[in-house]
Amino acid sequence: MRRPPACVAFVARTHGLVGLVIVGSVLLLRWITRDLPGIEFGPHTNWYAGGLAVLYLLTAVLVWFGAPFGLLFSRVCSLIYLPRPNFGSRIWDIMGTPEFRAHFERTPRPSPPDAPVTSPTPRQRSAAPRWWHRFR
Repeated sequence: MRRPPACVAFVARTHGLVGLVIVGSVLLLRWITRDLPGIEFGPHTNWYAGGLAVLYLLTAVLVWFGAPFGLLFSRVCSLIYLPRPNFGSRIWDIMGTPEFRAHFERTPRPSPPDAPVTSPTPRQRSAAPRWWHRFR
């Protein structure tokens, strides 16, 4: 696997670091407050925090590998950085560069020149099950 450009790596590492900080914060808070009866967390607290951590870590992976939804998830996750102008503006500007956007573009694979051109069989034309035509 080739290494992504520096701007892409910076954005991916930032999202990954935020995801790890969320996980670390939840674990630290749990550990600090485990014996304090006055401080309780509801049952959904870990689900919300875990969901945010998974979102940021997934975004980091998608951005690093240039997956199609990485650009969208990166924009959504970067909204939290915008209140800090020196930090959020930099990431937002990086995501607007042609180099960053080019990382997410897919080029179609060329077909081999010596491959025979064949028409698809009826089964290849539609990947839908045989009974699917009843519901159209």
